[in-house]
Amino acid sequence: MNDKNKINKTPAMNPPKTSANADVVVGIGASAGGLKAIQDFFDNIPGDTGLSFVVVQHLSPDYKSLMGELLAKHTPMQVFEAEDSMEVMPDCVYLIPSKKIIRIKNGRLLLEDKVKKSHPIMAIDIFFESLAIEKGAKAIGIIFSGTGSDGTNGIEAIKSKGGIVIVQDPISSEFDGMPNSAIKTGVADLILIPEMMGDELLEYIHEAPLIKSFNELNKKEELLLRDILELVHLHTSYDFSKYKMPTINRRLAKRMMEKNIKSIEDYYKFLSGNADEVRALSKEFLINVTKFFRDEEAFAILKDKVIPTLFLNKKANDLVKIWSVACSTGEEAYSLAMLVQEFMHTQKTYEYNVKIFATDIDQDALNVASKAIYSKEAVRDISQDRLSQFFTKEGDNYAIAPAIRKMVIFAKHDITKDPPFSKIELLLCRNMLIYMSPQLQKKVLEAFHFAVNEGGYLFLGPSENIGSLKECMHDIDKKWKIYKCITKSRVLANEAYLNPLTKDTLSVIGQSKTKNALNNLPEIFKETLLEEYKYAGIYIDKDMEVKQAIGNFKNFLNFPQGSFNFNLLKLVSPDLSVALGISVRKAIQSGETVISRQVKITDKKQIRFV
Repeated sequence: MNDKNKINKTPAMNPPKTSANADVVVGIGASAGGLKAIQDFFDNIPGDTGLSFVVVQHLSPDYKSLMGELLAKHTPMQVFEAEDSMEVMPDCVYLIPSKKIIRIKNGRLLLEDKVKKSHPIMAIDIFFESLAIEKGAKAIGIIFSGTGSDGTNGIEAIKSKGGIVIVQDPISSEFDGMPNSAIKTGVADLILIPEMMGDELLEYIHEAPLIKSFNELNKKEELLLRDILELVHLHTSYDFSKYKMPTINRRLAKRMMEKNIKSIEDYYKFLSGNADEVRALSKEFLINVTKFFRDEEAFAILKDKVIPTLFLNKKANDLVKIWSVACSTGEEAYSLAMLVQEFMHTQKTYEYNVKIFATDIDQDALNVASKAIYSKEAVRDISQDRLSQFFTKEGDNYAIAPAIRKMVIFAKHDITKDPPFSKIELLLCRNMLIYMSPQLQKKVLEAFHFAVNEGGYLFLGPSENIGSLKECMHDIDKKWKIYKCITKSRVLANEAYLNPLTKDTLSVIGQSKTKNALNNLPEIFKETLLEEYKYAGIYIDKDMEVKQAIGNFKNFLNFPQGSFNFNLLKLVSPDLSVALGISVRKAIQSGETVISRQVKITDKKQIRFV
């Protein structure tokens, strides 16, 4: 190798290659917005894996690329700008030079000049296709942020030869054109944020035979996989069917390996008679990762720019509602409470009525959170001032101070199906969306939009974006994904809802509509109600529990502030409750439409008719 092309002067670490990694070459394709993703990837992968990396990024021909110098700060591996006929070595990173096309053949990189053509040159496809021919099952293709579709044909070539394909989760990408195009092929083995790719890739290589079998399931095995998720749903109420299947498959394969079970059919039989194993599998699917003041810089922004604004124009005893979604074992919710307490201390008043709702689907995690006692390892990153002010030492552990504990209300809640809170000033949900399918991400984000007040704030994980809510949110901090809600009209006009329909309700709608009701509810209601948004449509079950609401329902429903009671008759005014109760029971008994006209109700000391 020519030293002039060596950007990282640190000696390469060349341990004996493991059999799994021997001669494995990882091709990385990126375009606009890809530099940060590449840096995050290399920040989180060891320098001694035995893998070789070739980075093909779209580069401007008019400027000298600084990528080599920048990337060298993010990996202990040697980083080289590729030269023609350069041998590919383990634990090294090779970068495509500007104005060049790169291929691999006989273990060497081949370069040629990029010739201007009438159509775009797909440099990533060109390299990936050569990599598929060269390495076969030992080829790995990764697609990062970028516009267009370069790399899509290349990953299909890699997959056709038995290689591994990884795609950046679009929710974490600055430009999602390339990731979305890659995902649409259906060949991606893993869809992840860059920070998670290193560990997952190394485990995937180790467990590849079993995990790859999940990509080649026959119809019987596909049904068994659905049955496994249904078993989990039946025993635990956790519905993972809308979570990303590569992630589910990975964790299912891990559990099967621990039990030394080789086939889905055998594991399903094992599960069917073993409720404890079903619960253990559900725990494998649940990912509880949290800590106090996780990402201190982000919480400093909350403290300085967000928390003070929550109390603007608030009087003594006014309610301020904060919601920590997927709170896990409670560290995040208590961190918020500490920030609020610090703000009130600076204002020399503790008269504000602050409620922090902290919810999760994992009851075991909530039990830990409710006890409010943490190990010294859990609090080790908390400053000494906060530790002495907000905790009391109990043996080797630390207990949350009563003033902080009473601010937080923990409850089991599934944001994917349970009605959300409303009138929230600040909503946090960090690193949950990355595990969900794009459709479920969209549904959850719209629930967040419904929950947050206009002028309220949404705080996501650093690798998550607001997707379909871009028009409704203003960036407070782009890096840490803190947003301010600037309008509520979009949800009210198009996709206002509380939670998904039950299967029974879907089947009822299906009798009169040929469309998929779940995907077309807003359209169905527009047609049914003749675009009259002053109406509200509300679905209830036989016990009067609200299961779905569409339209301008906030004119009629008052959501509880301290509990999860969603009985329709308790959500409306007493006058309307009486009329509704009579009408609903009459409709159930007769099986016919019942209309009650001009129901007189008193609302905030004003009389109106419904």
